[in-house]
Amino acid sequence: MARNRIMKKLQILVLITFFVFGSAQSKPQITLQEIFGELSNSFKAGNTKEIAKYFAASVDITLPNSEDQYSRSQAEIVLKNFFSGHVPSGFNIEHKGASNNGKYIVGTLITNKGAFKVYVFVKDIGGQKSISELKIEMP
Repeated sequence: MARNRIMKKLQILVLITFFVFGSAQSKPQITLQEIFGELSNSFKAGNTKEIAKYFAASVDITLPNSEDQYSRSQAEIVLKNFFSGHVPSGFNIEHKGASNNGKYIVGTLITNKGAFKVYVFVKDIGGQKSISELKIEMP
């Protein structure tokens, strides 16, 4: 009788373990369309946290008067600083395309200091779609 209880507890533990680890690995991949939609909304709102969640470990960032390669966390700070001086009010995707083993969007960011051309390059890095390059330039 005690053995039956132990076996039932073990079965339940195995099922719970399988459910927890199995569901974590079977997360559906987000599509590029969904990423570009989220990025569009995030640029419009100036939401650097949402943009940064797609940053690769290392990101090339070009802004007016600066260009460098940053870690994910540094890139988020750089972008946040840009948005603090250029408060966004709109973003429109104008073009989508493919180049050099990745996909990109080109859009226009409307801010309180004028319009900027935005280029976002997304690559598949380690099975994840990640932003490897971000440019915000005067048109």
